[in-house]
Amino acid sequence: MKNCRAPLESSEMNGQNSDPITPNDLSARFEQLVKRKKAQLRVVEPLTAIPSWPTTMRGTPNTCLRSALFAGVQGKERIAYKKRTLLASVDGTEVRFLGIQLIQSDLDVWMQIVHLSRQQLPGFSVTFSAHALLTALGKGTGKSQHEWLKESMARLGGAFVEITFQGRDSFGEKGFLRYYRDETTQRYIVELTESMLRLFEDGYTHIQFEQRHKLRKQPLALWLHGFLSSHAAPYPLKVDTLHRLSGSSTTNLRDFKLRLRKALEALVVIGAIESFLIVEDAVKIKKNPTPSQQRHLISKQQG
Repeated sequence: MKNCRAPLESSEMNGQNSDPITPNDLSARFEQLVKRKKAQLRVVEPLTAIPSWPTTMRGTPNTCLRSALFAGVQGKERIAYKKRTLLASVDGTEVRFLGIQLIQSDLDVWMQIVHLSRQQLPGFSVTFSAHALLTALGKGTGKSQHEWLKESMARLGGAFVEITFQGRDSFGEKGFLRYYRDETTQRYIVELTESMLRLFEDGYTHIQFEQRHKLRKQPLALWLHGFLSSHAAPYPLKVDTLHRLSGSSTTNLRDFKLRLRKALEALVVIGAIESFLIVEDAVKIKKNPTPSQQRHLISKQQG
């Protein structure tokens, strides 16, 4: 007769006796796992300062310049992202967005407020009048311009942004800023959100403010100006790549290529680039690096 026996438990196979696991044992194991996980977490130090730059420049995080976070489109082409949406960005960075699309004119507002805050400690507010900010941006100061600023501030304050670096660290933040406005004097008290300021830690670019000012009402040229300024030596790019990264609303790539050529011509006129060449789907751009970019290139060559 066959000797039928229940399958051996792992403890029996190891020659050991095992008592039943109790709820207290499970609780203790869970606490150990939590402690181990907390020990592995990277400590994020408080942000102690905003970088400084000359008054003729506007410091801007590269993440804002190398993605569709601030699209190169007209205000009338603006869309609303009703769910968390992955935007086009360069390799190594993922940008997800929820809210009313931000465009280059919104970036102008944020850049100017960051510029005013650059000598402040993070977490402290900056005060300015709507009239002064509009004037600094080269805009009129009438009722419609004040309303435009209110709308831009609301978009910057209400946008939800989630950014992932190298597929490892992610952070999400609602709003680039928080603000109070005195409706009688039209003065603002603004505090920039720390998570958005932390984008400077991943690299930033000095944007020549006068050049950017000359490109007003040319959103694609403005986006290209920021993107190319963030590269010491621009590499050949595909038209399709620029189409995606700029957040273009143009569905026809041929139409986008025409807009691209016009925008690059505007950059040549203001001296932002020396020349460009579009051959089929490839774009080659020649530009002189800034002194700091020249030092970076030399350092890179020296290893």
